[in-house]
Amino acid sequence: MADGGRAETQQEMVERAARILATAFACGTPWISRVNYERPLDSSSGDLGNPRELFVAEREERRGKRKVLVPTLRDDEGKIVTRRLRSWRYHKFTANPIYNPSWDALGALAIAKLDGPLEATLLLYATGDVHRYWPTVELYGLACLRNAFAWEALTDAMQRILCGRAAISKDDRARQLGLRASTYRELTGKAEAMMRRWLSEAASRFLAVLG
Repeated sequence: MADGGRAETQQEMVERAARILATAFACGTPWISRVNYERPLDSSSGDLGNPRELFVAEREERRGKRKVLVPTLRDDEGKIVTRRLRSWRYHKFTANPIYNPSWDALGALAIAKLDGPLEATLLLYATGDVHRYWPTVELYGLACLRNAFAWEALTDAMQRILCGRAAISKDDRARQLGLRASTYRELTGKAEAMMRRWLSEAASRFLAVLG
């Protein structure tokens, strides 16, 4: 349920699941600064909340500085020489890591048993890892969308889902393939609707287990 008891739309549900999984898989900008920092960010929600929050890199760029974060260094005997920088404070500003592994989310993903293309589609949307997850989504898509131009339709449809637009317009793609624009639009519409159904079902099952 959304704030105020309003039921979530399918897209809101997908976005919430994607934010949780992106956090669990440590995707995105790993550090954030807070004004008047008082409490750690909930790693399971990915909700930044405070509109005054600034990414460390952005703030440091404006200050003309760049903070280098280094790992813990040890000498030959294993003694710690330099400790890893876990947070950085300057007056009322504090930088803290916001992406930490969420074992609850990873456990829920395993328990949900998202079979077929569901897990790959949701993780592709959440992490943007095309090389890892797209081949599985593509395989199931080609099996379901039996058409000579299914590969192009699936690729363009997934680009619209991930990026809001494809690299090429539907009409231009239709001309490249020698198809009527209306025919290709219908084909890509089927491909996009199918993959959005996979996303919605995967997000629903994942969030149901997560609770």
